Amino acid sequence: MTLEVRDNLPPVPRSPLQRFFPRKNDSGASSFTSFDSTDPNEHHNDFFNYALLIALYTLQGIPMGLSASIPFLIQQKIKTLAASAAAATTGVSTSTLAITDSAAASYNANAIFALCSWPFSLKLLWAPIVDAVFIRRFGRRKSWLVPVQSFAGILMVMGSSFVEHQLGLGPNVSLESAINVKGVTAFFFALYFLMATQDIAVDGWALTMLAKKNRGRGPVCNSIGQNLGYFLSFVGFLALNDPESSERVWRPLLGLPSNPSVGLVSLGGFLRIMGYLMIVTTTAVALFKQEAPTVPLKLERQESNTMWSLLPKQNDDDIDDKELDASEIGLRETYHRLWAVCQLPAVRWLFLILLTYRLPTALGDNVKFLKAVEYGLSRSTTALLSPTVILPLGILVPIVASKIWHGQPLCGQFMTGYKLRVTLAPLLDVLLLTTLQKGKPTTRNESIIFWSILVLSTAVQAIVSSLQFNAQMTFFAHRVDPAIGGSYMTLLNTAANLGGTWPASLVMWLVGHLTKAPVCSPESEGPPVCTAGRDPYFTLQLLFSALGCLWIFVMGGQVRRIANLPDEAWRTHLLDKESVDEESSMFRLTEFVNSTTAGLWKQGKNDTKGE
Repeated sequence: MTLEVRDNLPPVPRSPLQRFFPRKNDSGASSFTSFDSTDPNEHHNDFFNYALLIALYTLQGIPMGLSASIPFLIQQKIKTLAASAAAATTGVSTSTLAITDSAAASYNANAIFALCSWPFSLKLLWAPIVDAVFIRRFGRRKSWLVPVQSFAGILMVMGSSFVEHQLGLGPNVSLESAINVKGVTAFFFALYFLMATQDIAVDGWALTMLAKKNRGRGPVCNSIGQNLGYFLSFVGFLALNDPESSERVWRPLLGLPSNPSVGLVSLGGFLRIMGYLMIVTTTAVALFKQEAPTVPLKLERQESNTMWSLLPKQNDDDIDDKELDASEIGLRETYHRLWAVCQLPAVRWLFLILLTYRLPTALGDNVKFLKAVEYGLSRSTTALLSPTVILPLGILVPIVASKIWHGQPLCGQFMTGYKLRVTLAPLLDVLLLTTLQKGKPTTRNESIIFWSILVLSTAVQAIVSSLQFNAQMTFFAHRVDPAIGGSYMTLLNTAANLGGTWPASLVMWLVGHLTKAPVCSPESEGPPVCTAGRDPYFTLQLLFSALGCLWIFVMGGQVRRIANLPDEAWRTHLLDKESVDEESSMFRLTEFVNSTTAGLWKQGKNDTKGE
């Protein structure tokens, strides 16, 4: 008997480079090997996959950084409009009057703009579609990654002038031009929608791109990439857009003529640059990176029933968990599986934790630097903090934390960061803002104290945020059920993003509505007389810190409990049920064949006797 082995795997597309430069195997024949870690004999060499994931997450961080700079532009624009209105009505244009009149309006406007990030909190609604619909020859994740990133780049290039016009900026717009917050919010909402779709594809790709042994390092790539993208767009734009730093640093450095009224790069120009960068990077990924072939689950089960299953099994570390193909089970069944995940008690408790723990820290996360700029901190100084403090810590903290908490429950890292985040970080924030309220430092000692507080406050917030984010993403990567694929990871990330999105708009709204501007009356001689206003920041900070301590007391035990749950608590076992059903059907089919064969044999034997 001859055993025929048939290769039923779908063909893998070859890149242009591989058509001209095929790799050679040991026998000298040309062969193609994807960078995806699908071969356990590759010793889990994922260097190129790490680099690609970091690059993709960097592209994801670019719109985030740009959107983080918009609140400062809104604040400055409203302040300019308020100063112009004050000068027109009272004949006096003072910085104090402009600040107090514009504070409430700027926070209310930024509360609206904060809604632009909601697609990251709603992406679960279309995540199963991204999992189910794709072009097999092009690649399951690339089918979405390439067009979405390309469209995002085109949107940034083509919509750059629109954003400037909505913000009342640009060379042909007067300083008194009105600002349309809803228009710029709609633009960034669309951009976030595209990046949320990209995030679904990248998260799902990371589960199959990296070897199973290295899959836990995917969140580190996420953290590093998003920090790089955020730095590139947020810091790069604020530093190059600030007229003061452009005139003092960048123009002399580049040998450009003086122009103290404008920055080196406008918002529209920077959007175009980032858009072209995204298009070029996406083109490179489309041409030179291949995915591992998507093996239908049914085919794999058929192969597992052959005599090859009698061969010695590989090491468990090298056996990859296969992902259910959403294109085979259908969208309805995919949503059903996600609903089954939501019914797990462990997931329900995790949702409650993710949706509540960011509220006590929302003031420091979203308002602190806006309040610091309101008190006199320059935007260029704010931008300087990212490359010097936030970016290095965002890269180093996940690496150091993985060494410190290696082999320990991730809840220890998470809760350590949270305890510092609701106690030490708010204390340093209040100290920083109190120092800024007293005015700019005039002596050397005052400057040393001010910069020490500023750097320490920024560093502590960056460290604790990175500790929690890294612990959270690593926990997701270890607990996600690979049988549900990227949709499971998207479900958890959606809850995490929603937990940070809704408090942002809430605290902006609270600060805006609780701020009471001084009532100023003009005097015949001298400056106007103003009554004391109300700044709610410090009172709200005290209340939110107390709420954070209460959260630790109430929910801290649940965090430790779910962190120690076994993997079985996070599994739906839908795949196991299907396997049992298929085995039962196969058993019944085998019985039918055996009984039929036995009957035919018996009938043939009787016929022979009759003859």
